[in-house]
Amino acid sequence: MKHLIPLIFLTLFTAMAYSQELNQVILDSIKSKSAESHSDAVIIKQNGKVIYQDYFGKEEVPIYIASAGKSLTSLAIGKLLDKKLLDSLDQPIYTIYPQWNQGRKKGITVRMLLNHTSGIQNNPNASVELEPAPDYKVDNIIELALSAELSNEPSEKVEYNNKAVTLLGGIVQELSGKSFDQFYVDEFFKPMNIAQYEWIKDKSGNPTVHGAFVIKPSDFLKFGELVLNEGVYNGNQIISKEWIKESLKQGQEFTPIWGLLWWRLPEYEKRIIDDEIWTSWKETSVDKEFLRKLKPIKNMLFENKNDFYNTLESKLGKNWNQILNIELPANVKSSKRIYSDNITAYYADGYRGNYLVIDPKSKIVAVRCADFEGFNYQTDFFSEFVSLVSKLGK
Repeated sequence: MKHLIPLIFLTLFTAMAYSQELNQVILDSIKSKSAESHSDAVIIKQNGKVIYQDYFGKEEVPIYIASAGKSLTSLAIGKLLDKKLLDSLDQPIYTIYPQWNQGRKKGITVRMLLNHTSGIQNNPNASVELEPAPDYKVDNIIELALSAELSNEPSEKVEYNNKAVTLLGGIVQELSGKSFDQFYVDEFFKPMNIAQYEWIKDKSGNPTVHGAFVIKPSDFLKFGELVLNEGVYNGNQIISKEWIKESLKQGQEFTPIWGLLWWRLPEYEKRIIDDEIWTSWKETSVDKEFLRKLKPIKNMLFENKNDFYNTLESKLGKNWNQILNIELPANVKSSKRIYSDNITAYYADGYRGNYLVIDPKSKIVAVRCADFEGFNYQTDFFSEFVSLVSKLGK
């Protein structure tokens, strides 16, 4: 009995210390904004304990996580390396697909597909070439990527590339002897007790790995725990610690915000429309009315991207993002970005605000999922979710 009181005190002290690690104001903001933006699921864990979970009156079901699935695709490539089915990230694609053993394509490597520097022609809006509505009409997405021309030299620049990522699904199939979905089920879903899922596929049956995953939010969160625990899930080493570290590092020389299909969140990301950006707009014959509306914020330094976005909304309206896409060519930047050297979180990011966030320092993992039904494309992306989660444990 003499140890009972100290034990109870220690338990209470631990619980108090645990709760004090969280910023309650930030947590309350996440809760309110999650509801306002018609989220279908938000789950936050710290040190393996659920600190917030809400399905907003709905049953939990598998949700299409869109481009957030790219980060899960990255894990499949890491598994190929672990199993020694892939020689290295710098293995040329032509060693897997011999038809690329010619011209500029000969120099493209697996790493370049992962870090968005392959130079493959691509429209940043996947719905234009890869996902025409209302039905999925691409016959073979892998062949589409293989036959694509190059927009620029391999490794010359970094540019978000859906088409390049789709080829990774073919590489998994070629090297493992299994379809991408079967490989993923065997290597990840089964050992992580994930049993309810679907796949987005082309007409030939290939998972469209730039956005193929349909899974439950609670299962999506498991991948955050896998990354947080350096490849271990439920006591089992699912993927090597080395791959987790490699995939989270800056993946190329051009920007710190991308690893190998994982996004990296700097401590700050300042924005400015400086003279260089302004000149690039004028050189592309941007509409004069567009320039007139934004001239008052020229050379104004914004301390974070959300302040920049809010100001754009005040100048251009709720659909400011669509207006930028219409007015500015794909190769013209909307602002200059100034990043901190300190990375505070890693995350997967999918259309409609489907996020998986990992904050290693605070031992926090979080997901926010939003399905098509009931989603308001003007108001419901909840773009602040990642930054709010990164501040939760501070």
